[in-house]
This record gives sequence, C-alpha cells and structure tokens, in this order.
Amino acid sequence: MKITTSAALASLLTLAAQASANDATPRLHPTEAACVTYETSGPMMSGQTTRCHRDYAYEQYEIVNTNISFAGVSQSQDQHTITIGDWIYAINLQTNKGTKTKNPMYEGLVSALDDSSPEEMTDVFLNAMGMTPNGQSKTVANVQCDIYTSAMMGTVCITDGGLMLEQEFMGTTQVATSVAIGDSGAEENYTLYQNVPITDGPDLSNGLQGLFDQMGQQ
Repeated sequence: MKITTSAALASLLTLAAQASANDATPRLHPTEAACVTYETSGPMMSGQTTRCHRDYAYEQYEIVNTNISFAGVSQSQDQHTITIGDWIYAINLQTNKGTKTKNPMYEGLVSALDDSSPEEMTDVFLNAMGMTPNGQSKTVANVQCDIYTSAMMGTVCITDGGLMLEQEFMGTTQVATSVAIGDSGAEENYTLYQNVPITDGPDLSNGLQGLFDQMGQQ
C-alpha cells in the first residue's frame, strides 16, 4: 500500500473534522459527501486519482491510476483503497486481490474529535502541519479554495469544507479537475472488497513496524 504526500494530506484532513453525529457513526469530515478527481503531473509521477466519501467520511474510497518513473525505471500503480470506520481495504486492480488492515489511529482520533467543530479541528491540523495562509485564494474546478504554504507539504489549496483541491510539492502538482460536493460516488466503489479475495494486511498497531516486518519477510 503506497502512500503519497497528497494522499496523506487528504487522509489527515478527513480526520481533522467534526466529532460524532451518534455513537455508531462518528463524523470525520465537515463535508457530508464529496468526490474529487485529480490530475497529477511531474518529473517522476503522472496520472489520475479519484477520492470520494459519504456519511461525513466514515466511508471513503480512493482510486489511483498513476505511473511512477525514477532512474529510467517506470512502474504503474493501479489501486483501489476503501476505508470503512477503522478498517482499510487496499485492492490491487491489476491482480484483483486485496488486504485488510486495522487503522491503529482511528479510535484515538475519534476520541480527540469530541466537542470540536470542523473549523477548530481543521485549524489544529493546519497548525500541526506548519501551514501558513498566504492571504490568497483561487478557483479550482469552479470551486474556491484558500492557499497555504508549508515546508512539509509544499503549497496547497483547501476549501472551507476541508477538501484539498491543489498541491504542489517538489516539482509535482496535483490539481482537481472535477469537484462534486454532495456526490458520494458509485456504490460499487464502496463494496468492491466484498467481491475479491482479501487477506490480512500488516499489523500497524505498533506503528509501521508491522509493515517493515512483512516487507523484510518478503
């Protein structure tokens, strides 16, 4: 399971949001439902990514179709990741096989969101990532966003509803080409894990050590 800088940013924004609507289904995003499609371009990576969520991001998916080139070697990434509550399903669309991994940060983050508004939690996140507003805004895919800069994340443009629409980092740009607020995407993209073989993924309860251990064994 490959995690890009922009994907990490989107995941953190998803978690930096409003606390539970009820005990069964926490609210993990200020926007109830949205779908954003991005185009990525740069010297080492190009391609398309689609991220959608519903039920305030309690359920979400990401479809990545990119090509990574480095030192004359090119590798394609064709992956579908589904997150439902504290479970992450990573499906390789080239092999139609996937893994199921427990998100070790989920419970702590849900607890941390208690009694916080989306605006408060988004501000905490932006501060933690060292993001500073430059006082400018722009329109991306017909949606307005505010521009922030950060040594860790580069330059990003984020909407009031916590959606990242653009990121430029180390020469690679990811920009939204389509933004559909209120559209959660196709149902089959949330249930794909039910139709492919799923095995247990690395144990991340001790941080990334489980992942490193599994890589070492392979």
